[in-house]
Amino acid sequence: MIYTLLYPLLRFTLWIVLCLFPVEAFNRLCLILPGRLIAYGLRHYGARISVDVTFNPPILFHNFADRSIEPFSNLVVGKGCYLGREILLDLKEKITIEDFATLAMGVTIVTHTDVARSPLKESLVQSTQSPVTIRQGAYLAARSTVLQGVEIGECAVVAAGALVNKSVPKYAVYGGIPAREIGILQRN
Repeated sequence: MIYTLLYPLLRFTLWIVLCLFPVEAFNRLCLILPGRLIAYGLRHYGARISVDVTFNPPILFHNFADRSIEPFSNLVVGKGCYLGREILLDLKEKITIEDFATLAMGVTIVTHTDVARSPLKESLVQSTQSPVTIRQGAYLAARSTVLQGVEIGECAVVAAGALVNKSVPKYAVYGGIPAREIGILQRN
C-alpha cells in the first residue's frame, strides 16, 4: 500500500535525477533503486527493456557510453526476463537477453577485453570486443560468467560458477571452468 503511494514520488524524483545529473549517478542508484525504477531509468537512457522484466538491485553496469545521448543503447532485455541481485553487465558491446531468460544472482557478462596501459597490450594481449546473446528461456545460474562473443542457446542452462568462453547450444547444460557440456535437457 505505501509503495503504491510512494512509487509516483520516487519515479518523479528519479526523473529529476536523470535530467540533472550525469549518467554515472543513475548507475550508482542501480545499487539501491527498486527494480521498476531501474527499468524506467534504463529506458530513459536508450536501453530496450520489454514488459514484465524483473530487476533485483544491486545491479552494476560497466562501460556504458556515458557521453552518448543513449548511453545504455547496448542493452536489450526481452519480456518476462528475471535479473537477480549483484549482476554485472559490461556494455562495451551489445548484450541481448531474449524473452523469459533468467540471470541468477551474481551473474557477470563481459563483452570486451582491454588490458589498458599494461605493456602486455603492445604484443601479447590485443583489445577485443564482441556482443553477447542470451537466447529465449536460457538460465544462467548463480555466479556464472559469460565472456565476449558467446551465445547461450535457447533454453540452455549454465551451471553455478561456470566460466563460459564458447557458445552453448540450445537445451544443453554447461558447467565448469572453462564451461563444457555436462548434459542435454530432454524436451517434452
